Amino acid sequence: MKLSLAEAMLRKADILMLDEPTNHLDVGNVAWLENYLNGLHNVTCMIVSHDSGFLDNVATNIIHYENRKLVTYKGNLSEFIKCKPEAKSYYDLGAVVDEWTLPNPGFLDGVKTKGKAIVKMTNVSFQYPGSEKKQIDNVTLGVSLGSRVAVVGPNGAGKSTCIKLLTGELKPTSGVVWKHQNMRLAYLAQHAFHHIENKLDLTPVQYILQRYEGGIDKEDVTKVGRETTEEEEALQKSKIEISVEGAGKEKRVIDRIVQRRKAKNNYEYLVRWQNKNAEDDTWMEREKLMALGFRAQILRIDEQEAVKLGLMRPLITSEVEKHLKNLGLDPEFATHNRMRGLSGGQKVKVVLAAATWNLPHVIVLDEPTNYLD
Repeated sequence: MKLSLAEAMLRKADILMLDEPTNHLDVGNVAWLENYLNGLHNVTCMIVSHDSGFLDNVATNIIHYENRKLVTYKGNLSEFIKCKPEAKSYYDLGAVVDEWTLPNPGFLDGVKTKGKAIVKMTNVSFQYPGSEKKQIDNVTLGVSLGSRVAVVGPNGAGKSTCIKLLTGELKPTSGVVWKHQNMRLAYLAQHAFHHIENKLDLTPVQYILQRYEGGIDKEDVTKVGRETTEEEEALQKSKIEISVEGAGKEKRVIDRIVQRRKAKNNYEYLVRWQNKNAEDDTWMEREKLMALGFRAQILRIDEQEAVKLGLMRPLITSEVEKHLKNLGLDPEFATHNRMRGLSGGQKVKVVLAAATWNLPHVIVLDEPTNYLD
């Protein structure tokens, strides 16, 4: 956002057209923008914003859409509200009657209290390649079912990087990110539209149907944290000595992980061996497979099983329409309008609805109020 504003400033334009200019900006940068706009002379600014404080500080006139006409009011937002009290609902939560309903995630195996951590970061550090310093340094945190965790700090402090490490968008340089094997996580990125930027010719309903077709969330398979490192690839080629009934000891190499089952205190995974048939498959402990470099395959199996547990409602048009309506998008827009034609706020609702379709236990939101009234 700051780069876009800088580009607009360099143009030395007679008219500045700003669409939600305070999105992604912290308080200090919003104050700077207010001072900059108020200091302009002989420049007209056309501003679309849901930031009521910002509009109060910079607006000299309000243009309101009434009965398919544009009506101009003199003064800032507060002066406009005095003339049109019903417009207070655009900016005041107390005047809003709409309610959003998030889906119930249901039972999570082994978690009996809301205080037990289901996602943890332990001594996590991260540094982008080529960067001179760490963006995240030795962070430890835990998230439980009862948590409402806010990540705060100025622009550039590393808030979004921390969230991306937690969700698996990035892999830590050091430290451990752990989550419960059956935990389902929803993620709304800071630039929320990146979730749908290649799907804009679909309707919201079509997008969700396509994203979850086949019982998996197609966005999960592209995450960096699911990739196998060179070190892990080398470990996967190791020969493992196992006991074979009637044949004594035998050394084998794992081909792939087939499925998962619940053991007494953890999970076991069915291993398919290279150059062996299915009847030779062997159940192995999670920790041993992780040590042998199969972290990425285990995470994929875990997430597939978690999604299966969450997808108890049918993936059909009527159910998706209902889910979108619960998050504020009427069927008129959900089924009959391509996403390309939706407003910014409507697109955010689509992205949030898509992320929460799989009944998540944890919802991670990066600047979630951008574009929303």
